[in-house]
Amino acid sequence: MDGLSAKTGKEVSKQTISKYEAGKTMAGSSILIKLSKALDVPVDYFFRPYAFDVSEVEISFRKKASIGAKDQTILKIKIQDEVERFIDIENILGIESRMSRINVPIQISHPMQMTMLAREVRRTWGLGISPIPSVKNLLMSHNVKVFEIDGPEGFDGISGYANNDIPLMVINANMSNTERRRFTHMHELAHLLANSSFEEGLSNHDKEKLCDAFASEMLLPTEVIEFEFGSKSKISVQEVIRIQKIYGVSIDAIVYSFKRLGIFNENRHRSYCIKKSTNPKFKKYVEESRYIESSSDQNYDDEFYEGLVYSALAQELISTTKAAQLLRTSIQDIESKLHTF
Repeated sequence: MDGLSAKTGKEVSKQTISKYEAGKTMAGSSILIKLSKALDVPVDYFFRPYAFDVSEVEISFRKKASIGAKDQTILKIKIQDEVERFIDIENILGIESRMSRINVPIQISHPMQMTMLAREVRRTWGLGISPIPSVKNLLMSHNVKVFEIDGPEGFDGISGYANNDIPLMVINANMSNTERRRFTHMHELAHLLANSSFEEGLSNHDKEKLCDAFASEMLLPTEVIEFEFGSKSKISVQEVIRIQKIYGVSIDAIVYSFKRLGIFNENRHRSYCIKKSTNPKFKKYVEESRYIESSSDQNYDDEFYEGLVYSALAQELISTTKAAQLLRTSIQDIESKLHTF
């Protein structure tokens, strides 16, 4: 409360903010404008219908790093805002989002089960063994809500179901490594599909490893690895880079698959890890991000949401003012872009 008061230039006191939070008094329009600027949210954020409880979406981490309680709270508020806006426009348009049905094992405890689940997803979604040009586009085309927001260090992504049936995924937009971001998308898809099927008693570490196995198979099918590398006693880094550029998977993930599939034995994989840890130049080289996504891939979610808003506006289901609020822009900008035929 002290921090928020300071952000308003002390124009809203800590005591007043406390009364707002306790529901003892209501902020007027001028105060709401000050608070919206301080919190970097639109004024309509304070009046938007409460559509789901973000606290029911469990935050999961792929890395050992953790984030503090304050950062988690800020993160949840951002998620709440993004998802509320999406649900709002879909309710206006009468759209029901359901992820394509996938046959998931009743009880999962082994990596091979997750590998088989990934193959089932690829079969159901008609992917074969082809590369996935944009994982975000793929997920959204199958009704998974994908949001990328600014998150703190140590946070990769979360996934869960809003209102028990709307699949959503939030990825840290600050991840500069494209391969890592793609892997995180697929890792969180594994959580969406398998969380309710994991064998009771599995540790969080075991569940994360199982989700990693799913992500690896989704991005780079075993069949491709065995065809490209299965019969080779020596493998050059350049060969692996070619696959990295085609399938959008990190070299580390590919090399780990070599170990998992028996292409590398334990000693050979350990030798690779030792070389990385003792040779900074080699480490930098193999950890370089090389997969290139087009700008349309990166902006797909924004363009998809914008299309929904303009669809509602064209059908006169919402006003220009409402459209401006949802898109966080001016009424003039909305009017200049609206063309119907």
